[in-house]
Amino acid sequence: MPNPSTVEQQQAHFHLVKNIIQQEEMWERVPEHAKDFSPENLENLVKYAYFAGFIDMGQVIRLLFLKRGERSQLLHKWYEDIRDKGCWLC
Repeated sequence: MPNPSTVEQQQAHFHLVKNIIQQEEMWERVPEHAKDFSPENLENLVKYAYFAGFIDMGQVIRLLFLKRGERSQLLHKWYEDIRDKGCWLC
């Protein structure tokens, strides 16, 4: 079971990224299934905000609580996801 403080932090980061996307007037591009909090949707919103240019890699690292060495693995995964499934911006 996830640590409650971690879940609370994830929820706070989800709402932060949601607000960033809304300020850019791009929330309507987010699929309905991704508009409610879950750890997976937090990552999806951060990925969207990063590739849309709304946040930088430093923010990605902080928002997703990445540890040293996890950044490159995450980027590789994201590029593969986009190659396989497309993206919300397309």
